[in-house]
Order: sequence, then C-alpha cells, then structure tokens
Amino acid sequence: MSMRRILSTLIALCCAWNLLAGPQACAQEKVDPRKKAAAAFYDGIQVHALDNGLRVYLKPVPESAIVCVMTTYRVGSADEELDQTGLSHYLEHLMFKGTDKLMPGDIDRKTRRGGGQNNAYTTQDFTNYHFEFAADKWETALEIEADRMRNLRIDARHEFEQEKGAVISELDGAEDEPWDLEHKAILPLLFGPKSPYGHPIIGEKAHVRGATAEIIKGHYDRWYHPNNASIVIAGGFDPARALKRIRDLFGSIPSAKLPARKTAEPVRRSGPVYKEFPSKFDVDRILVGFNTVRMGEPEDYVLDVIQGILTNGKTGRLYRKLVIEQEVAAEVSSSNQAGKWPGWFSIEMEVLRGVESKKAEMALLDELRRLSEEVVDDKELQRVKRSILTQFIFAHESIHDLADSIANTVAMSDLSYVQTYFGRLEAVTAKDVQDVARRLLDPQKRVVVCSKAAKEGVGASRPIQRNSLIAARTRSWKHRRPRETAPAGAVVGDFSKTKRLVLPNGLTILLWENHRLPIVFTSALVKNVQLYEPAEKAGVAALVGMTLEEGTATRSEEQISEIMDDLGGSVSFASNGGDVKVLSTDVAKGLDLLFDCLIRPKFARKTVTRWREHLIAEIESDEQIASARAANEFLKRIYGKHPLGRPANGTAESVEGLTSADCKRFHQSVFVPNNTILVIAGDFDSATIVDEVKKVTSGWKSAELPRLDLPDVEKPAQSSQEIISLPNSAQLNINLGHIGIRRSSPDYYKLLVMDHILGVGTGFTDRLSSKLRDRHGLAYEVSSSITSSAGEEPGVFEVYIGTYADKFHDVKKMLLAEIERFRRDGPTDEEIEETRNYLIGSFPFRFATLENVADELARIERYGLGFDYHRRFQKEVGGVTRADVLEVAKKYLDIDKMTIVAAGPIDRDGKPLTKPD
Repeated sequence: MSMRRILSTLIALCCAWNLLAGPQACAQEKVDPRKKAAAAFYDGIQVHALDNGLRVYLKPVPESAIVCVMTTYRVGSADEELDQTGLSHYLEHLMFKGTDKLMPGDIDRKTRRGGGQNNAYTTQDFTNYHFEFAADKWETALEIEADRMRNLRIDARHEFEQEKGAVISELDGAEDEPWDLEHKAILPLLFGPKSPYGHPIIGEKAHVRGATAEIIKGHYDRWYHPNNASIVIAGGFDPARALKRIRDLFGSIPSAKLPARKTAEPVRRSGPVYKEFPSKFDVDRILVGFNTVRMGEPEDYVLDVIQGILTNGKTGRLYRKLVIEQEVAAEVSSSNQAGKWPGWFSIEMEVLRGVESKKAEMALLDELRRLSEEVVDDKELQRVKRSILTQFIFAHESIHDLADSIANTVAMSDLSYVQTYFGRLEAVTAKDVQDVARRLLDPQKRVVVCSKAAKEGVGASRPIQRNSLIAARTRSWKHRRPRETAPAGAVVGDFSKTKRLVLPNGLTILLWENHRLPIVFTSALVKNVQLYEPAEKAGVAALVGMTLEEGTATRSEEQISEIMDDLGGSVSFASNGGDVKVLSTDVAKGLDLLFDCLIRPKFARKTVTRWREHLIAEIESDEQIASARAANEFLKRIYGKHPLGRPANGTAESVEGLTSADCKRFHQSVFVPNNTILVIAGDFDSATIVDEVKKVTSGWKSAELPRLDLPDVEKPAQSSQEIISLPNSAQLNINLGHIGIRRSSPDYYKLLVMDHILGVGTGFTDRLSSKLRDRHGLAYEVSSSITSSAGEEPGVFEVYIGTYADKFHDVKKMLLAEIERFRRDGPTDEEIEETRNYLIGSFPFRFATLENVADELARIERYGLGFDYHRRFQKEVGGVTRADVLEVAKKYLDIDKMTIVAAGPIDRDGKPLTKPD
C-alpha cells in the first residue's frame, strides 16, 4: 500500500475501530485509548461536491493555528503516453510558473507575503499541491488554485525551457543517490514496458528534453479540470465560510470530458527474472519485486501485515535473519505498494562486505518460503498490528499529514477505505498471511535487480530507517520541490509554560505538556560529542551511537528490540544521545529503555566489530557520492584542525583501529548527566514523569568533562579551489563559502533575514534560486545560509548547488557575482517586508510535531534563548531593516576569501569528463 504513502505518513490509513466487532462487543469491552485516538483523526469530515464535479473535504481542527489546503488532480505518470513520460511531474513544476495574472515567482511571493509555504509532489496516480498558512490568511491558497486550474500559461514568458533544466537537474541528482537506478530498472521488468506503472514518475531524460510547450499544454488540458480534482482543507477554519469561498472561486469553472484511462494487462511470468548492472557505489544492492494487487483488495491489507512481519524494526524476520544472525546484509527493508492498478511488493537489501550477493538473495528467499510454509505466531501477528496502529497515530501529529492522508485516500479511493482500514487489518489471520505469502510472494515469480559494486561489496551507504511501516520506499515514486520546511501543525511555538529543573547529578530537564494527542516524545541530547572526540579516534562518537541499543548490562539487544516493537513505539540513538517516542500509556517503559541504553551500554566486542565494519562501509560508500565528498572536503578546508573539520563518521583508517575499550572510554567521559539535556514533550503529568526520570537515572553520576582546547578558525588570506573528479557521478556538486558565526552573535537575526532573501527563501523567492534555477535553469536546488549551522562554535557561510558538469565555470561566476551584488546593493524594502512577514508568520510551522518542539527546546537551553523565545523572535525579526541587512552582508560575506569545492564528472580544470546528454 505504500506507493501512496507520503514520506512518514501512512497514506490512506484511517481508523474505525468501533466497527471492529460490532456494537455489542464495543459495549462489553473497554475501548483501547489508541483506537479512540486514531478514530478521532477522521471525525467530523464534511464532504461536498460542486455541480462541476469538484470534490471538497473539510476537516476543521478548532485548536489549530494553521490551515492546510491541498488540491489533488487524479492524474500521474500512469496516465502518460509511453513516448512522453515525465509530463505529470514536469507539469507539476510548471504549475508554479504562473497564469495570465501571475508571472514566474508570483505564487511563491504571494505565499511568502502571507507567511505561508507551498509545495507539490507527483505519484503514479495523482498530483498533489499544498499550501500552509496561518489561520487568518489561508484563503490566498484557494485564489491561486482557482486561477491556475484552467488559466495556466506554458510558454517562454513563463520560463518553460528554464524549468526543463531544473527537472533534468533533479533527475541527475536522483541518479547519484542509492536505489534510484535500481528502482528505474525494475519497473519495466515487473509491469512490462507498456504498463501504466512500467516507467519512473520523473520520466525518461530523453522524453523530458524533447517535451515541448504544446505537449505539456495538451497534458494539462486533458486532465486539469474540476471533475478530476479534489480540495482538502484541514486546520483552524470555519467550514461554512470555506465552502462558500470554494463555490465562489471554483463553481463557474466548467467540467470537461476526461480521456479514457490506461489499462493494465495481467502480468504472467513463468519464472524468475534477473537483471544485473554495474553500480557507481562500492556496495552490492539487491531489489526484489513481486507483482501484487490493487489498493483495497483483500490481499492489500494482508500485505501490510506481511511488511510488518518481515521488516518492522529489529524484530522483523528479515532484519533478524539477514542482518543479525547470518550477517549477509547491512540493512533490509520492504514495502507494500498497491495503487489504482495492481502494484508490487518490494524488498531492498544492501549486501555486507565479503558476501556474495547470490548468497544474500538465497537467505532472503528462505525467509519468504518460511512465511508461506509456517503459520505465523499470534503474538508476532498482534505485535505487528499494534505497531501499525501506534505508528499511524505518530504519523498524524501535524495538520499537514492529516490533510495529506485524506487527500491521498480520496484521490485513490474514497473515505470508506480509511473508515474501514483498521477493521480490515484487525481481521487478518495467520492463515491469511500464509496464503497470501504463498500466492503473491512466490520466489518463482520474483523479479530481481542487482547493482554490483565495481569492487567487492563493502556494506551499507546509508542506513534504511528500520521502522519500514511508515518509512516506505518513495524515492523513485515521488518527487518534491526542494527545501520544504517542517509540515504545518496545530502546535504553536509558545514555550512560556515550559518547566525546567536540574537534578543533583547535573541532568537538565525541560518539560512541555501538551495533551492534544496521547503521545510523549523524549529526547536526551549529549552535548558537543564531536568536539570531545580525540582526533586519533575520529569516528568513535559515531560508533558509540550505533551500538548504544545493541545490548546493556541488564538487557540483550534482542530484548531491547522486542520491548520497543511490542510497544509499537520508536527508539533511536546517535552519536549525540537518543530519543524515544511512545504512547502516553507507555511512557514509563520508554524512559526506562532509553536511559538503560544511554547509561549502561555493554559495547560487546563482537557487536563493536560488526558495527565498525558497517561504519567503514558507510565511509567508503560516501567516497563515491559527489555531494558527500564535496561537503566533507569543504568543511575540512574551512575548519582545518578544528574538530568540526573532521567527517562526523571519521575516516576508514581511524575507524579501523577503534575497539570496544575505546567506545567504553569515550562513553564514560562524555555521556554523563551534567553534559545532557533531557526534553520531554507531550501528554504527561510533570510531577509523575519527574519521579520516573529520577528513578531511571538514580545511579547516573556526574563527572568532570574532558578539557577542550579548540583552535581558532579564521578566513583564509585568499580564495581557493579544489576539484574532486568522480566520473560516475551524474551531477556536479559545488560547495562555496567561508567560516561563519556563533549562535550568540548579536547579528544573528539580521543574518537570518539576509539568508532568506539571498539563499533559503520560501519556494524559489530567494535571489540565488530565482536567478540560477528559475531564470537560467541551471539547477534543481541551490541555497545559501550563514545561520543554519551557527552553534556554540562558529558555523559556516555555505552556498550549495547541484548543476551540470559543463556549467562549472558559468555557475561559479554567477554565484560569486550574485553574492557581490548583494553585498553592494543589499535587499529591496519589499524583500525586507515580505521576509519579515514570512519568518514571523511561518514561525508556528517549525513546531508541527513533538519532536520539533523538543528540538527547539534543546536549542533554547543550549543557547540561552529563554522560554519567551517566540516573542523575542518576533521582536528581533520585526525590527530588521534594509540598512541592517546591507551592513551585515558587507561585514560577513567576503567574496575574496571563499573556499570552493566541486565534486562530480569534471577534470582538474573544471571541464566535463564526458559530453553532457
């Protein structure tokens, strides 16, 4: 089902647990609070239909300060002609270029003026456009959508050709990421080259290059009509007023006769299909696919359960068998991807160093056979169902995600699907699992794509999120505009009621109660781990983070995994601590587990050795990723011998020598309570939870931290340039800049306004995006910022662009010229006003989830911002003037002392290694 899941949202899930067993059973049994909470997400949705066929879904959330407006057209890549693929995605880009009333950039500027944000994405079956505004400004979104529903202009004046360059840059950038080429290769093998699902959403590069304005306009005229669209509004709005406004704006737009939909022929396969190709990465990857069913068919629900059985956390069968027991894989994930047409079930596996890919594949198939031959244990079955429900609640914290789940569901089916989903899921039996696995996951019907490393496979390049129930495969099935901020939510950034206390052992605790949802998010931040890391032990912090949950003095790694998977929550650890997210009924268990791992990790020799190999594999794989190479080299040259100049993962050489004793020594010296900030946000009672924290940290003692002797970092005497040639890279990545500021800088807010005007504005309103991306089509993403990396130590002023290999010199010249022009002339008064409005108006968007809140509270504590930060932020940003920004631009941006690093398919002189396509 996950082809319609968007990022972390369980698309098209709902809950009608009151339908599970009928009214008599409900009366006799106590209602599970999780079921009640999940059901509430879809209470009170108003459904309307205009005379022209436009469907309207209104979900008021009275306490929300945000309104999300989504307009979805039921057309995607599956509706394209086979010699004109990528049109739906290309059109998605062009929908932001304007109409007779709106010129390129106007939509983003109108959004910025209202303090809002916008974005869009394309799938096989539909295209979704969304806006988020404060509750008093959201009608701007309806005005824009009504105008561009039938008045879009696709021509030279509206930057048709320039946007083509951005789309191709996006395509190239995706091909430099793991799994993109594998997914593109498997689709025609699974579905057949003439099937609606047989090509990637973004399309073939030749088709995108060959697309004319007339071709795109034809696609728009065929499909963009009110009777092929739906509008979803969620948040703090008056539904009666909203419906009237929709009728006024959209009611006069005529319906149209829609083209006949494509058909999908049944797939018949007499045996396995196998394709192998050389990888640009130093790791073997195996993608296995099985043809399955349509969304909503009985098997669809069973496949969701099977997905959980196979890869739900560390207790998932494939993870347990392939990663832990047999050690043939670094990571494994699975995804059920149904759609309007029969979809597929995918399994991704990254092969470990020294393991033959065929051996890893056979081990995977053995587990699939076991699933079809042996009846699944009821405990395992119920754990997976419980996890799906819990993760569903987690995935609907924000208003954006709630609106998204409604929009996706009604684009693919109707609300009855979500209203019965959990009832259908609960009805899945162990026999159903066995039968569906036997019929649909038959190894003889598999399609396998294997990308083979140029040298022996060395492991994983990027860990796959272990809870694959909500982190389904989406890269080659959906493409977003870049740099979207956190989704809008109901939480507003008022921290004045935060409670702060410090325990006798030095642990700082911040408590933020919010009872909107039965969720508690807890974060334990260990400060400055990279600064405390010895240079000769670079990577030890990362290795400690990878092994914290791999067993403690009181629990085995398996016991830790079983506890979390039984709860249905999530726990994660990194070099700087850990966090846990659970339902409020399980908060005590979550806290106990979090601190057991943080305080008493075992660091068993075998465990450290295994994860050390994983870390080395990741480091070596990053050597083949142009964006990673450029970023690491850029920081190395900026910081020199300062710890921030070292890669966070260390080097292969430094990690190779790390031992269990090194991990224990570093952990004991840095992971101490007086170096930790604990933030708890959500549905809890402060007095009770403080008692729980004291209980689980009772033996944790403070300690003197290692002495820091950090070198000063200065700008270089002159500019320098470094080119890293990577022939297999599709895209050129450029990082440009110099040392920046500390978060404590008195000029921080002036520079924040500067950042949003120069390089990180909403949409593509900033100077660099407007010129290099929109006007010249030289990139899909370009950005610059000096404030985003500011911390206790100086951050960097950094410009990033992903572009074409033959444009290196042109792009570098344009970037430097635009920065110099900004230093000379500064911003306009209009830019200042719009940016101030945007930053103040969009401030609540930063706190869509409890995790967002916890992150912000940790920053407030670290940098001494105060719990009245939301008011201070408005005052500081609101007071920034044009003269202020011009002053700080001249003060902090030094065009003659830039460090420039480029990585990609160019030679040492900056010339392309191969002729561009």
